[in-house]
Amino acid sequence: MFLPIHLISVSFFFEYVLSEDILLPSFIMNNQSLSILSSSFYLCHLHQLKNSKDFFLQGYNIISGKHTGNVHHLLLYECSIKDNLIYSGLCGIYNARLMPPSVYRYCQTRIIIAWAQGGQLNYDYPIDTGLKMDSYTQLLLEVHFEPSIPYNHSIGIHLRFYPADKKPQYEIGVLTLGTLAHSPLFLPPHLDTIRFPTYCFNDCLKYFLKNQYVINIFSILVHAHRRATRIILEKNNFNRLIDQNPFKFHQQENIYLKKPYPQINSTNELTLICYYSTRNDYFKPIYGGYNSNDEMCQAFLYYYPKIESFPLCLSLPVYKNKHLLNNNQTWTNKLSLFIKYELETNLNHLSLCGDNIYINNSNQTIRHKKFYQRSMQNIAPYSYIYIHFFSLFYIILIFILISTIYCYFLAKRSLHSFSNGGTLSRSTN
Repeated sequence: MFLPIHLISVSFFFEYVLSEDILLPSFIMNNQSLSILSSSFYLCHLHQLKNSKDFFLQGYNIISGKHTGNVHHLLLYECSIKDNLIYSGLCGIYNARLMPPSVYRYCQTRIIIAWAQGGQLNYDYPIDTGLKMDSYTQLLLEVHFEPSIPYNHSIGIHLRFYPADKKPQYEIGVLTLGTLAHSPLFLPPHLDTIRFPTYCFNDCLKYFLKNQYVINIFSILVHAHRRATRIILEKNNFNRLIDQNPFKFHQQENIYLKKPYPQINSTNELTLICYYSTRNDYFKPIYGGYNSNDEMCQAFLYYYPKIESFPLCLSLPVYKNKHLLNNNQTWTNKLSLFIKYELETNLNHLSLCGDNIYINNSNQTIRHKKFYQRSMQNIAPYSYIYIHFFSLFYIILIFILISTIYCYFLAKRSLHSFSNGGTLSRSTN
């Protein structure tokens, strides 16, 4: 049995943005007319819940509008402060300068709902679980439109929340894995496949789970763009949680896991691996970015019980030969394969995990940051180049060994024949 539906209705228009009685001033859109007419843009709207008491969500619906096919993805963030912030307009990394610093700082870390093109429109949480909404929570709805829609047309995006009729046993959390949207991800052209790994390192899980918690993963949404072909999520390099093969850009559905749900504890490490193909890219590489012609590698883990201050567990590759990662060169198959080897055997990564909570309005942030250097054994199970290189190494080594043994016996035989010949000559004399 449900309580009365708590409806958040957020509608986007090119001339104004409405949510309840909040009006987006038209001059904001006029000043960004070139961005609006571009092939890809982000709109954000802040909405403050009116609940005076905490409540839990049992599920939600995404009610599509006329131009849902133009929606690339939808994210709902929970702001980490309760100040009455107001914003409706362009957002995303390319328009961050237009957003109030407080909105960008406090409202773009804690993702609580993620939806991408082709995903399910109805979502129910497992029995005895719920997504907690604190009193007067502020939510930031981010919608990425691509391709653009005709000027003055409207798109209605509704999130309809279903509160639970009682407090559930477990509170739900959402953990974002992968790398930053605008990351050092780099894909040379002319390649049938290239592997890009990201990590949620053991130190992060140990720091936030504190040897006490075991979390249960009940649903996973993986996200990438048009060149992604496969996405794998593994625990401790051996236990495969999901394998999206093939990954379909236009069908990015939540993967519901079966009971007993996979568990994560403080002894684990998670590896998210995205595979891409750039065989149809001839003249320039592909970078990490927000546009679907750029690339991403992310996963959203829905789990329980919730771990406080732990919405992110990301990593960034740190490349030694950065001068190779540029577009100002003539790309050939040989060059692409060489740089692929450099990228896939990269051992250096920067770990980022935690939250952007600022304690008591200070500049302290609960975030764990550390530089890691992996070993070749860590990448051996994944890298085709590594396997091929060391397979060739062992083949050459075996060949040298066999050749040495053969030459030894051949020399021994020749020496034996020479000795017998010398003895025979002396006997004849």
